[in-house]
Amino acid sequence: MPRRARSSLVVLGIALTLFLLLRSRGGGGGERGRAPEPPRSEPPPASTRRPVTVGTGATAGARPRVERGGVPSAPGVEDNNRAVGLLGEGRTAEAIVLFESARAADPDSLLYRRNLAEARVRLALQDHDEGRVRAALEGLDAALALAPDREDLEALAALRERWRAELDAEADFVSEGSDLFTLLFDAERSDLLHDSQTVLDHLETAYERLRGWFGRDPVREGLRGPIRVVLQEADDFHRVTGLGDWAGGAFDGTVRVAVGDLGREGARWRRTASHELVHAFLDALAGPSVPGWLAEGLAQLLADPDPSPALERADHVLGEAFFPLDRLGASFAGWSDPKEVRRAYAESLLLTAALRREYGDDVLRRMAVGCADGRSPSETFEELTSVPLELVVDGVRTR
Repeated sequence: MPRRARSSLVVLGIALTLFLLLRSRGGGGGERGRAPEPPRSEPPPASTRRPVTVGTGATAGARPRVERGGVPSAPGVEDNNRAVGLLGEGRTAEAIVLFESARAADPDSLLYRRNLAEARVRLALQDHDEGRVRAALEGLDAALALAPDREDLEALAALRERWRAELDAEADFVSEGSDLFTLLFDAERSDLLHDSQTVLDHLETAYERLRGWFGRDPVREGLRGPIRVVLQEADDFHRVTGLGDWAGGAFDGTVRVAVGDLGREGARWRRTASHELVHAFLDALAGPSVPGWLAEGLAQLLADPDPSPALERADHVLGEAFFPLDRLGASFAGWSDPKEVRRAYAESLLLTAALRREYGDDVLRRMAVGCADGRSPSETFEELTSVPLELVVDGVRTR
């Protein structure tokens, strides 16, 4: 959703302002009998550059000539500024048309070139989220050609390689689906071909359970299209996601599950798919700024109607070794030590379960969904309970 730019536009007087466009994705569950280790895929690195409107005293290539009333009249300024507004509304394709018009009016403008590249990056991310991988690759190539000096060039180049791997790995996949899901898999896998309906049935059941918990229906409400679910061999999964061997699932706009034998690995793929589906709900309803500990805690807590086995494993793994909460704020995907990854997931689950037990599902749900409006979970929690979140965290750690 698809992950989308969710920040307000700022008019600048002199120079470009950098911003970080966050996109949250999630990961899958660990084997029963082991610590929870649901992988969380690295979010596609979005742009670090905000498209800039041009106002009095701003530069659009050269300093614009100012007419009476302080309205700049440099070539392309009006189209550029309208495009920035459209981009802020999520109307990316329309914004690109106007950015191209601005650039045609002043081909030497560095500002217009960078703004157009930024819009193309966002459209590429949207295309990828909606399953148009080839179009996403073409758009990303165009963006990088326009702005080879981007600060996030290395990250975007790595993303491009993952998308190429994805396109290659899924070249011969077939799809089955429903109003809620599009399931993709290798038709040469007899286990998947014969039992694909089993997978769809599980996904539909998990979706309805999560719809009940969140009180929202992201697909039927039109917040996102049908959720793409890809089942693939572990080697292809790791090549596409870039995650380590400890990972068995990921969400990057698509639910991805590594599965070698559908029948033999039934409990694991079901738990992993449900875990990633929680991330799909969070992405649609809460946006990209849900902290890692809350997103991963909810994904583990809600992946199974009975989370008690996962809680027992988490308690055993974590012991007394807690991470500072601020270290658990972002994705765990960049962590290299599998033991630390398991501890991070364990702590996230125990904290989230404690909040649910002491304050109920409604508080927990509103802590997550409030992120869509720019409120942090700690702000929402204290507003609802008059208790600082830090006190609850300390209580869990001294249990």
